[in-house]
This record gives sequence, structure tokens and C-alpha cells, in this order.
Amino acid sequence: MPGSRHWLLNLCPQTLPSTAALLVSGGDSRIALDAVSGLSVYGCCPCPDPDLVALGSSTASLISEAGIAASDSLRQTCLNQLQHQSLAAVYTLHIERLRSDLLAQCGVASGDGVHALLAASGTDLFLLAVQWLRPQRAVMIEPTETGSGVPAALRGQHFNRRSSDGRTAQIGTLVGSWQGELCTLDARTSDGALRECASVDAECSARVGEAVKAGQQVLLILTDVSKTGLIVPSVETALALKRRWPKQLEVLVDACQFRLSAQTIRAYLSQNCMVAVTGSKFMSGPTFCGALMIPPATAANYRDIVLSAGARAYSNAADWPSGWLASQSLLAATNFGLLLRWEAALTELRSFFAIPDQNIRPFLRRFGQAVQERLARSPCFEALPVAPLNRHALGIGECWDTEQTIFPFLLYQPAGLAGRRPLSREQTDRLYRQLRNPAAGSAVRRFQLGQPVPCGTRGGIPVSALRLCVSAPMIASACRGAGAASACADALAALDQITHMIAAL
Repeated sequence: MPGSRHWLLNLCPQTLPSTAALLVSGGDSRIALDAVSGLSVYGCCPCPDPDLVALGSSTASLISEAGIAASDSLRQTCLNQLQHQSLAAVYTLHIERLRSDLLAQCGVASGDGVHALLAASGTDLFLLAVQWLRPQRAVMIEPTETGSGVPAALRGQHFNRRSSDGRTAQIGTLVGSWQGELCTLDARTSDGALRECASVDAECSARVGEAVKAGQQVLLILTDVSKTGLIVPSVETALALKRRWPKQLEVLVDACQFRLSAQTIRAYLSQNCMVAVTGSKFMSGPTFCGALMIPPATAANYRDIVLSAGARAYSNAADWPSGWLASQSLLAATNFGLLLRWEAALTELRSFFAIPDQNIRPFLRRFGQAVQERLARSPCFEALPVAPLNRHALGIGECWDTEQTIFPFLLYQPAGLAGRRPLSREQTDRLYRQLRNPAAGSAVRRFQLGQPVPCGTRGGIPVSALRLCVSAPMIASACRGAGAASACADALAALDQITHMIAAL
């Protein structure tokens, strides 16, 4: 199945691959489908799977019927336009439309001066951001809370054996001439407990301050929300550092989970913070569609930066705002897979953002209470602590995104009078996979949870947390009527199934 944009350039103008083929093209090796299972490494396929209970949107989401219909429709529109226009012209037309639509859905007006860069994934966004900004130091949360490829990307290195345009890459080698230093912040202790927020913030301030005082440019990654539902560093600390060193510090909000309201996104942009989102997690678009929203001041300071030739493996001219020198450093290549994936994600985004805030919060509280009570009742589970989502420093009222939507938990095997024994990372990973793909002929339901996240050790045993996750389509369904009870029942059924599986170990 094609994975390269260069392959697309060699097609006849009247031809495009199928929607299913396009949805798994234009990304690195993580988007490729396994020859046996037909699934990506995230356990996803490029078609709806109505029999799978989708509770894993912190990792990746399943495309919906509405999403696949939107992708099909865009593909047909492109085919019609390719009868009279070039691939590059059609691609540019729709990438501009998608860029404008995304900003508009977030309440950003065309005259606000906010720009957007589109890319294949969140990791691609980080790689392109540092190739563009070229900070001497980047500071971010520990990689287990974001993505395994992010550290390499932020150092200016290839992070996957294949780039998003299908080229072969050697992991760890430099993308271009630039390279930078990376400092990471531990959000949890060695046993998975939360570190004191003040300690994490103090460490963050020290890492930023020492670099600035040495005359370096710094990129601070403010993660909102992480894999286990955290904000690190605190919003208050990040904004204070930005105010103190406005010329040497750029703040990039890692909102790749997209668990933010439009109001919160606009508030970050008004504080001159860049915001990175993906449509493939909470919004439940197909895997591999990212966007970086860039506020006016940052755009003005960096729009005349030329990218290295190495960036061509991860981006093309139309993906960047028109007229920027960064876009002129790139090729007029195309990524129709990215277009179709974002089209599906925007379908979900429009539906979700149309729901009044007062309808969303009661469901989230009901779901959270049901899950937390079930976790607390069973010796097979231990809820991983998650701090309240505090964004008071943004100066906006609370809305739905202050409610918890990711519920991480550890697994235990009851051991009689001896208490209980934690499941190892290997055991948790096997259980996670079996939940999604039970043994052949099994009548049990199939559940997709968030992939296991390493969370230190328990009793000397390295452990990982599974995650029950709320998604935008789940909320939309719940707010239409009986979907709230159904969503809660699905989550509790998943926990019941895990309990049965642990008992069989």
C-alpha cells in the first residue's frame, strides 16, 4: 500500500488511490498496516469498526461512519478538480481551506493574525517547530507522558525509520545542520505518585533560567494534557517565564490530545503561546493529522526563517502559511492522506464544538464518578493520581476541559492473605492486546483502551498504567440522550472484563 507522497506525484492527474489507501499514506512507519492483522501499531484500521468499544482515545481513535463519509466526499471532489488542475494546485486549495476551517472552529477570526502549520503527526510538528525556531534548549515533561519520538525530534534528529514522505531515515541522525539540547521534567516519582507541583515548576524555572542567562534561545513545552491527564509545567509558571523573558523564550502548548475548549485555545494564543493539536485522539479523526497554531507575534518574528533541506522529508510548501520563507524552502509536493484525515477530524470537531458547555460537564462528572468508584472497589485496580486541571492563570472561566477525561490505572493480581501483586509491564501489555483482540471464537466484547504507559515500579516490579478515555464522539452521543448511560456501562464492562482476565492468569 503506498506510503509516499512522491508516489502520488507520479500518478496521472485524473487518478487518486482509494480512500482507505490514502488514509494510511503520508506518514511514518507507525501508520503502516500489519500484513496479518490489517492494523497499525495503534491497533487501528482505516475503516469504521462498530463492534469495537472505543475507550482508548488517549492513544488513537477509530474513524467513524461520518468521518469516512467526509473523507470519501473530499476524495471525490479532488478527483473532479484534478480533471482540470494539477495535483499541487488541488492540494494547496484544500490545505488552505482546512487550515482556515480549523482556526474558525476554534473561534479564531481571519483578522486575528493567527496562522497554522499542518503536519502528519504531533511528533512531526515538534520536529518542524525546532527546525524553524532553532532553540539552543528545549524543556518538556518526561517523554513517557508525550511520545517516544519527541525527544529525538526536539534535538533535531530523525525519530522514525521512515519520514512522512516515505523516505528511509536513520533514527538519531540529524535532520539538518541544527541540533539542540533537551531537558526533561519528571511529573511523577519512581512509584508513579505525583511530584509536588511546586518542585516541578522550580525545576522548570531553573532549566529555563540557566539557559536564558547563558544567552540561549529556549523553547518551553507546556503539556496540556499529557498521556495520564496532567498539565506540566503549571500554566502559571509557563506564562510567568514567558513574561520575564519574552525575547528569548517561546512557549509551545502540547495540546496534541486536543482535550481543550476553543476558549482555552484562544486564551493560550492571546498569551503568545503556540498551540499544537492533533485530530486523531480526543477528536477521533484517523491517526496522523496534526496542526500547530501560531500567534501573531511569533509569526512576525519567525516568518522569514529559511528551513533546511532536511525538513522536506516532513513537510511541503502548502503545509505552511503562504508567503513565509519556510514554505519557500520546501517542495510543492502533496499529502492527500493528510487532507483526508483532517477532513474526517474536522467533521467530529464541528459536531463536538456545537454542544453547549453546560451539557458536557454533567456527563463528564457522571462518567468520572462511575469509573473512579469502580476502580476503588476492586483489588485488581489502583487509580493513578491525576492532579486537577488548573488553568486559572489564563484568566478565563472554567469550562468542560477542567473535567478529567483520561483515567489511568494500574493492574493487580489478588494473592490471598499475602495481599496483591502488581502486573508487570509485559503482562499489562498482553492484557491490553487481548482486550482488543480476544481469542478466535470468543464471544466476549472487544475493548480498545489507551496503550499502557510506564509508571515506575511497585514492589520492585516495573508497571504500566492502562487508560480509560472519553472522546468527543462519546460526549456527542451522550448529550443526545441515552448515550450517557451506555458510555458508563461500556467503561464498567471493560473493567469487568479486565477483572475476569486477571483471575484467569
